[in-house]
Amino acid sequence: MGAWGTGLYDNDTTCDVRNTYMDFLQEQFSNQEVYEKTFEMYKDCIGDIDDEPLFWFALAETQWKVGRLMPEVKATALEWIEKEGGVLLWEDSPVGNSGWKKTLEKLKTTLEAEQRKEKKIRKPQVINHNLWNIGDVYAYQFHKEQSDKYGVHGEYVLMQKIGEEFHIPMYCDESYGSEKMRVHVFNKLFDHVPTLEDVKGLPLLPIGWYAAQCDLRMNMLMELYKKKDYPKKHLAFLGNTQISANKLFIKKDSPCFWSNFEGLCANSFLLWQGKKYEEIEEGVFRYTQGE
Repeated sequence: MGAWGTGLYDNDTTCDVRNTYMDFLQEQFSNQEVYEKTFEMYKDCIGDIDDEPLFWFALAETQWKVGRLMPEVKATALEWIEKEGGVLLWEDSPVGNSGWKKTLEKLKTTLEAEQRKEKKIRKPQVINHNLWNIGDVYAYQFHKEQSDKYGVHGEYVLMQKIGEEFHIPMYCDESYGSEKMRVHVFNKLFDHVPTLEDVKGLPLLPIGWYAAQCDLRMNMLMELYKKKDYPKKHLAFLGNTQISANKLFIKKDSPCFWSNFEGLCANSFLLWQGKKYEEIEEGVFRYTQGE
C-alpha cells in the first residue's frame, strides 16, 4: 500500500475502495449489491492491520457522501476510528502521526453528522485515460492551495509520457481494465514556463517515499477518474522528444489519479531536497545519501 500524505485519500487502498464502490454504483446496482461486491473484491483487506481500517474508512465516507451510509459500515468505521486504525503507518513520523489523527477526527465528525439525501448516480461517461503520445513533454503548473505548504505554488515541473499499459484495477477482471499512460517527472522546478530544451540532462524525480536498500518508484501510471480532474488549463505542451536516456525501474503499481497528482508530486519534491540516489544496476535506482 503506497501513501503520499495523511489525507483520507492520500493512499492507494482508500482510493481503490472509493472508486470501486462508485464504479459498481454507476452500474445501477442496489446499494446492498454494491456493498457486497465491493466487500468481496477487498476481502483480503479484512484482518490486515494496515489495510482493513482503510477499507472501512473509505467505504463509510463514500457511502455518506452519496446518501447511502449503511449502519453496519458506519459502526465498523467508527470502531476503527476509536482504535486509531491506520496510525501504525505513521509510527516513525510524528508529523504524519498527528496528521492522520486529525484526518480520523474529521472523518468521525462527518460520519456522525446527519446523513445526506440519497444522491442520484448516473452511468459514467467513457473516459480516455491515454491522452498523450509517447515522448510528449508537458509543463505542469502547481496551482492548488495545498501546494502552498510545500512552497511550490506557481512553479512548473516537467513530465513526459514514456509508455502505455493496459491496467486492471486490483481485484477486478479485464472488463474493468483500460489503457493508461505511464509518465515520469523531472527533478527540477521552474519559475517560468520551460522549453523542450530544458529537459536535456535532467534527472528523474523519485515518486513518494524513500528508504535505504529499497528500489525507488521512478514513474507512474496516470488515471482520470473524472473528466473535470484533468488540469488542462495548467498544462503546457512543449513538444515531443526522445525519452530520457535514464533507465527506468517499472513495476506493477496502482495508478495516480490526476486529482491527486499535485499533492503527490509536490510532496516528492519536498522529500528529495538534498537527497541523493543512483542507478545501482540497469533500471534500478536506490537512495544512497541523506542531507
